[in-house]
Amino acid sequence: MTPMSFANFVRAVGGIPLVDEAPDVTVTGVAIDHRHVQPGHAFVAFVGQRADGHQFVDEAFRRGASVAVVTNDVKTALGPCVRVHNALEAVQALARWERDQFEGPVVGITGSNGKTTTKEMVAAVLGALGPCVYTAANQNNELGLPLTILQRDASHRAMVLEMGMRGLGQIEELCSIAHPNIGVITHIGYNHIELLGSQENIAMAKTELIASLPTSGLAILNGDDPWLRRLQHRTAARILWYGMSDGCDIRATSVAWSQEGMSFHVDTPQGSAALRIRLLGQHNVMNALAAVSVGHALGISFEDIQAGLSRVEAQRGRLRLVNAGELTVIDDAYNASPSSVAASLEVLERIAPRGHRVAVLGDMLELGALSVEAHREVGRRAATAGVDRLFCVGKLASEIASAAEEAGVPDVRHFSHLDELLASLRSYLQAGDVVLVKASRGIQLDRAVDVLAGG
Repeated sequence: MTPMSFANFVRAVGGIPLVDEAPDVTVTGVAIDHRHVQPGHAFVAFVGQRADGHQFVDEAFRRGASVAVVTNDVKTALGPCVRVHNALEAVQALARWERDQFEGPVVGITGSNGKTTTKEMVAAVLGALGPCVYTAANQNNELGLPLTILQRDASHRAMVLEMGMRGLGQIEELCSIAHPNIGVITHIGYNHIELLGSQENIAMAKTELIASLPTSGLAILNGDDPWLRRLQHRTAARILWYGMSDGCDIRATSVAWSQEGMSFHVDTPQGSAALRIRLLGQHNVMNALAAVSVGHALGISFEDIQAGLSRVEAQRGRLRLVNAGELTVIDDAYNASPSSVAASLEVLERIAPRGHRVAVLGDMLELGALSVEAHREVGRRAATAGVDRLFCVGKLASEIASAAEEAGVPDVRHFSHLDELLASLRSYLQAGDVVLVKASRGIQLDRAVDVLAGG
């Protein structure tokens, strides 16, 4: 965060200082957990379900906090307090102030699938410009995004901000804080359809990102996605399309698979190149194309783009290959949607030999009225992928199992509870098997990865 005086800090958060005169302190950062306070930080006391930050104001000052932001009365003699109406709004206001100090590229990224991997790829590519602030883990909401912006310092040359949503208006709110000048949308799927009611509403929610861009900005959109083609009118910014179909400005061809990753040829208006990534799946080629598009737009060379992409490795739960002795595990347990499960089954089909294709699948959540048919379609896709043994866990996953049996998967087993699956899973496997593990986060199939990898 750009260092600021106490007086400017009070103005930025719109608060009331609970001191008689402005102290001679400088605010250099923000922390919402007293254990993470560094000297010079402002400690923002949130009232949570488990703890009230006001109880830790003194401890924050002992750790070096320069000021405490509070919403309740606090008695302390260790440092100055500023009272605000709403702690979250105070953090967001600070982030808006910080964003206004920055003149470099700010890339907002959203989409039903692929936004986290795309964020990692874009940040790696923009490393060619210098240090980059980017979203850590899943800090892509109304608190995580402003906290990410507040990590900026004078050395940073770009910001890459992932934007999640669970309803209409939420990405618009994030954009009002981040003011992105480049917007990337990866895909319009069915995630959160239970909350939003239709794929059209999902598309409208995601395209709030490009609707927020200035006319001088740039929208980087998946040209293979019909919803994005349909809703391109929502932005006044220039559009750069990426994909594998005709009519894309940044286009991949000659895609090749291996267990080490993907290679492909990319054509752009300014030239062509052969690129490689250390991630599996054609959908990750699409994610790479988004990063190539951002790099291309900012004048980064193919050589530097390739160098950035080569640094991106699969993370836990995201199509990560795990060597588990006589088994190979495809750990994709972080989350699941119909399109992402289909993509993961394609990976299994491509890298596993016949007779050794095993899938462990669980419920896909938040699909509303589409749940039954979506799970049955996954079962049918397991059959076309040549899955030899299929293990399903969860109530909805029973539909995967029944559809897979009907479609001809040779060995299908359904478990109502995860512990039942974990107790017997290894007994069904044999040397040389490649095991895909995938479900929505709430199913906790990462435990199956641990059982298989632990051996």
